[in-house]
Amino acid sequence: MQATTLRAFLALDFDAEGQAHLTAHLRRLRAAPWADQVRWVRPEHLHLTLRFLGEVTPIQANEYMDSFRSRLGALGTLRLRASGPRLFPSPSRPRLVACLIEAHPALDALAALAESCAVGIGLPAESRPFQGHVTLGRTRDQRAGRSISLDASPSTALTCSAITLYRSQLQPHGPLYSVLATLPLPAYNHAS
Repeated sequence: MQATTLRAFLALDFDAEGQAHLTAHLRRLRAAPWADQVRWVRPEHLHLTLRFLGEVTPIQANEYMDSFRSRLGALGTLRLRASGPRLFPSPSRPRLVACLIEAHPALDALAALAESCAVGIGLPAESRPFQGHVTLGRTRDQRAGRSISLDASPSTALTCSAITLYRSQLQPHGPLYSVLATLPLPAYNHAS
């Protein structure tokens, strides 16, 4: 008998201000003339994926999070800079409409730790380098996606509120996410 598996990924969640900023992008983009060429992410699903695990057993998911938690160490407030919406991975091959995250040493360290823990539970190493981004939508067709035009938007700061291991259940209307485990991050003090 085969063990039951679940589809999982580790992600950074954003505070209410960051969520509101990303949701404003979604509202504006959904009103664009080309919006029907994109399957838009639901606002409550906006996140930055650190590592997609794929199909894992519940035991592997627990081992993964235990390993990640034990090796994480102290992490202060994490503020990242996100671009305005861009075509990703490139305008000539657009698969996503996403906000790209500027390189940050703490983010790189988190992604490396997420990768190391994945390999530690027996998953194959990720073949592509980590590129932080927040997916706003997925193009329905790369050729049609090339006709998407995006206005330049300034970058903005996003404060991370938690690191969360999610279960993703694919549904006809889009994925359904549920929290398997979460690690809250320190809040940012706007007065400092």
